[in-house]
Amino acid sequence: MIVIEDKELRLRLRSLGAGVEEEGRTVLSELEAAYFAEVGVLPYNKEELIKKAEEKDAMARKKYEIIKYLRERGYIIRDSFDGAPYLRVYRKGFRPGEDRTHYLLRIAEEIDRETLMESLDKAGKMRKELCIALPDKKPKFIKISRVNFE
Repeated sequence: MIVIEDKELRLRLRSLGAGVEEEGRTVLSELEAAYFAEVGVLPYNKEELIKKAEEKDAMARKKYEIIKYLRERGYIIRDSFDGAPYLRVYRKGFRPGEDRTHYLLRIAEEIDRETLMESLDKAGKMRKELCIALPDKKPKFIKISRVNFE
């Protein structure tokens, strides 16, 4: 986690929908900080932040590419609370705190039936829509839902 205590920088990050406010400071994940380092908001090295994230998560670089792709299109993206292979996506135009997470996004190059059902269950319990991201130069997104015919 990256902790920002500078008041001016915290205000700038807040205006961009970045980070989480905790006890008078802003906390960002390494991947979120890497994006803001790349666009010149934070004075960090993007590659070092991504490498730090890769120590904890083998999919970190792919997650970063998805975060960057969606952020460039106006979406606010956050890591999952439990560090799982999910990202939380907010509806376009809303900031965290103003609205709830809209999608639970799982990044997968391949996905088997068991993983898909596990992801659907998790999204259902959280009352979110499940979206699978297929990483590529231009990622593809598949929204998946479940229907019960009872």
